[in-house]
Amino acid sequence: MLQEDDVIYRNRYVWYRYKNDLNQRKHHLSFETASLVFDDPFHIEVFDEDNSIIEERFNVTGSVTGLINNSLVTVSVVYRGDLIRIFSARDADFIEVRDYYEQFQEYLDG
Repeated sequence: MLQEDDVIYRNRYVWYRYKNDLNQRKHHLSFETASLVFDDPFHIEVFDEDNSIIEERFNVTGSVTGLINNSLVTVSVVYRGDLIRIFSARDADFIEVRDYYEQFQEYLDG
């Protein structure tokens, strides 16, 4: 269900306007940029058990600036029908970066 303060972006992503503003101040990463993680063909998705009390949340890690680089982000999302609601976005931590590159290496090893 959409709220009055929701922003719909590229007809696929939705978020609360104020959460995007807060995220930009805290993590220097807009949700517009964070949504690009889904354009990374090697992005990985992990079920977020700790934050899935009301609905199933996932942490999606990938690149937002190109296929392979040192700038990976992790985006917290919920899938709601055809829309993806973004709750937060930040630089990926050490474990998320490791998992991303392990998955990518598995792909290369084929």
